Amino acid sequence: MLLHDADHKKRDILFFSLPYLTVYVAFMVFPVVYGFYLSFFDWNILSTKVFVGLKNYVEAFSDPEFLSSFFHTIQFVVISTPLIIVVGFIMALIAVRPTKTGRISETVFFLPYMLSTSVVGTLWAWIFQKNYGLANQLLKSVGLSPLGWLTDPSIAMTSIIIATLWWTAGFNMILFSAGMKQIPEEIYDAAKIDGAGSFTTLTKITIPLLRDTSLLVLVLQIIASFKVFGQVYVMTGGGPYGTTRVLVQYVYKTGFSYFRLGYASAMSILLFMVILLVSVIQFLRKPDETQ
Repeated sequence: MLLHDADHKKRDILFFSLPYLTVYVAFMVFPVVYGFYLSFFDWNILSTKVFVGLKNYVEAFSDPEFLSSFFHTIQFVVISTPLIIVVGFIMALIAVRPTKTGRISETVFFLPYMLSTSVVGTLWAWIFQKNYGLANQLLKSVGLSPLGWLTDPSIAMTSIIIATLWWTAGFNMILFSAGMKQIPEEIYDAAKIDGAGSFTTLTKITIPLLRDTSLLVLVLQIIASFKVFGQVYVMTGGGPYGTTRVLVQYVYKTGFSYFRLGYASAMSILLFMVILLVSVIQFLRKPDETQ
């Protein structure tokens, strides 16, 4: 009887999971597998696929535009990831306070994350507009010269990082807040009785007990930073002079402007492998190394 009920339970679980699994396989698993298959071919949609083996992968490592796009992506990841994580953590410290200000702060901090990529890109493109943008108007009001936020190669990537920080830090705040709320209040009460101050409590209790949450935030943020595309496409289009062109944008341009779908697929697989490698390294780190 128990065995019969267990079989029915497994059947019901499979039955109710089928709609999700069908969509997941169709729109997630199949595109990845087909993209990997396509990366070994030369194909421009209109012609017949021609098998070229590893030629697309070899070409990528000798393609100056691929290498520069990959460098810009790494630059974005290295600079933006720590900033977004730290700011999200600080936001969480403010938001978890059991006060009205804390509750309002949580809502205000998370609101930008609800906006679409096109809205965020358009908004910050206007803020950084050279002649009439809000950023330069503020600089003029304090007697400083206006900057070419999106036209100066030396600061264009910084402008995109600022926009991304404003847009996405709220998501990390939610994750950190959830982790902080799981820490028992008794631990903090005991620390107060022992005379621990705010800084000691933060460094000796909060941060160590958020180890797992911090690892999750780090991996998710690295993945998100590697996939940066929308705000770059809307704000600068990869300019000026290609200094903000990231790898996903180059893949998009190669696939849908030049119609080199095999080569674009190969570059996508290379990016996927980099993200996978970084994620695996993070999750395989020893516990004492993540503290």
